[in-house]
Amino acid sequence: MVEMQVDGLTLDPDTKSPLVILREADGGAFLPLLVGPMEAMSLTFVLNGERLPRPLTHDLLLMTVQALQGKVVGVEIVDLRDGVYHAALLLRRREGLARVDCRPSDGIALALRAGVRIRVHERVLQLAQDERRQQRLRADAAMDMLREADARREADRLSGELSRGNSLDGENGGDSAVYENLLRSLEPETNHKM
Repeated sequence: MVEMQVDGLTLDPDTKSPLVILREADGGAFLPLLVGPMEAMSLTFVLNGERLPRPLTHDLLLMTVQALQGKVVGVEIVDLRDGVYHAALLLRRREGLARVDCRPSDGIALALRAGVRIRVHERVLQLAQDERRQQRLRADAAMDMLREADARREADRLSGELSRGNSLDGENGGDSAVYENLLRSLEPETNHKM
């Protein structure tokens, strides 16, 4: 297990959903987790040291555990399956240690309130890194497809101009021989061969 700290909250640039960023104590590994807006608000209150006149749900749960003579001793993020993180809340009670399944965002909110460790299994960090790498590859492939589609549209447009006998000399300050060579090099298997 790798001990992590809450590095902060931010918004996912694509979905605009809240993200909590966990970072290894030495600054090495990090883990961004999507959280709901209510969990983000709850985390924000704790991170900013704000006290509310009435308890929020995470405060209530912590007070309930304490009233039952238990103690929150940690949270562990233990798995990543089908894009969903799984965590366990560790509770100490007279009978021994209890592990309670929880969402990572709820576990983190309770861990911050109780001042206990947040740990992530090494395998989860590796899976998350692999998933981010795959997302980047998919995004790069999508961008390549868009660029290729744009190039094809431009090639078709220029080819149409040339087939109608129009001169391309005025476009972008070039001459038609340059455009004809460009069209030939764009895609050798195109149906619009010159």
